[in-house]
Amino acid sequence: MARKSRKHQYTERLKSSTPVAVGYIRLSVANKEEGSSIENQKFIIECWGEQHQIPISHYYIDNGFSGKRFDRPAFRKMIEDIHTGKINCVIVKDLSRLGRDYIITGYYIEVIFPTNGVRFVSVNDQFDTIDGITNQERPYNSRIRVPITNALNEQVSIEIKKKVEATLDMKAQHGTFIGPRAPFGYQKSESNHDQLIPDPKAAIIVRKIFELAANGTGVTAIVRYLNEKGIPTPIQYARSKGLAGNYDDGNGDWNSRSVKYILTNRTYTGMLVQGKEKRAVSATHEALVDTNTFDAIQKSFQTKAFNLTTSSQSTENILKGKVICGCCGGKMQRKRGTNHADWYFFTCITKNRLGTGKCTGMYVREEDVLSAIYHQLKLYVKEYFISNSQYKQELCRLNNEIDQFDQQYQEAFRNAVHHYERFVYGEIGKEDFRAVQDAANEKKAIRDGIITSKAVYERQYQVFRKLLKVSYKEIALSEIIDCIDEITICPNKNITVKWAIAP
Repeated sequence: MARKSRKHQYTERLKSSTPVAVGYIRLSVANKEEGSSIENQKFIIECWGEQHQIPISHYYIDNGFSGKRFDRPAFRKMIEDIHTGKINCVIVKDLSRLGRDYIITGYYIEVIFPTNGVRFVSVNDQFDTIDGITNQERPYNSRIRVPITNALNEQVSIEIKKKVEATLDMKAQHGTFIGPRAPFGYQKSESNHDQLIPDPKAAIIVRKIFELAANGTGVTAIVRYLNEKGIPTPIQYARSKGLAGNYDDGNGDWNSRSVKYILTNRTYTGMLVQGKEKRAVSATHEALVDTNTFDAIQKSFQTKAFNLTTSSQSTENILKGKVICGCCGGKMQRKRGTNHADWYFFTCITKNRLGTGKCTGMYVREEDVLSAIYHQLKLYVKEYFISNSQYKQELCRLNNEIDQFDQQYQEAFRNAVHHYERFVYGEIGKEDFRAVQDAANEKKAIRDGIITSKAVYERQYQVFRKLLKVSYKEIALSEIIDCIDEITICPNKNITVKWAIAP
């Protein structure tokens, strides 16, 4: 018996199954014309369902989402339901409702939907995969026309974006707030979402921050004050007011960056500076700090920045991010000695930011750190890189592991391809295919990890071989910095160097 084509198998599976049809509707913020309203899209989909005697089970609706994005909540839910077998027919008004990125849209139409046995219908485009997506007999269902339509939809998306940007720039020129969320200390007026008004609680916090700064309190001291008082951070406050979404919550504490952002944000003077052109309009909303106080604070920041540039950081901090406090685990900052002396030290500022209960406030001279690095480097090289034979033996071991896992990965990859074909033909389920795919990815991750280790090992060896021939003090720190993972300053003042390849 002749083997049926994949297209015929897919088509027969759709025709023989009981339709569980859903409508997908998308309305972008910029697209408010009558023809694309939610009600109009529903009407078109309902008419198609009645014409083909297919009831529409329910609708997935994304209101206010761009077609260039595919992380829309309703769309993702629909794809999830497709993968779990709850849907076998998706109907849209036109292809642009599914998406405006022609490559990704085509991927869903030509791969995801057929793989999961889902019939896809675009009513206005007269496109229906029940006849096969490659059917050349019907001009409206050809493989050529759909990519062209999707490409045109993408161009339309680009034009819409330009119009939106022009509209926002015009609003910015007139002093209309165009941001998605009000700055900390403000909220959007219920009667006019383009108007900022003070938030009753958050405004008190912002005013206090400016008051402290105006009285000469430094940023670090303000951070410590806010944390000791248990005052919620801007993101924590927004969460308490119902903010949802994938936002970075940080570690839950105030930090210098968040305080500095508030103290340098001219929005708090009642001025809006918005848009790509940085349109500035004064007196658009109630100020939380007067302009004279704000300008005085900016002047103090500029003075401190000048002093920092000319004296405190006159040499490069090559150990940046690698010196760790053994008390709290935080990264230590490099500072210059007092009286503009030509020496530097590392200190942990967790104590200053969060209080004495969080850290004892570690301190160490930079010269002591450098001495520890060279001393421990000498012992490390002597113990692990004393001869070429040891290096060659380790390199041989790594190469053998790479070859071993490369063969395993190639075999697992071929197996995954084979199982993908079986999955497409309906011979195995999604879970079986995913298990094989995960196994191939695991082998690849192990192989890539060993390759990375080998590269680090070879780089270290070249430096260490040089160390066997010259004095350690002749090696610049920049030559061995990549060999250092981190340097821990212990409470008892001991310094421990952790190398990129552990002994």
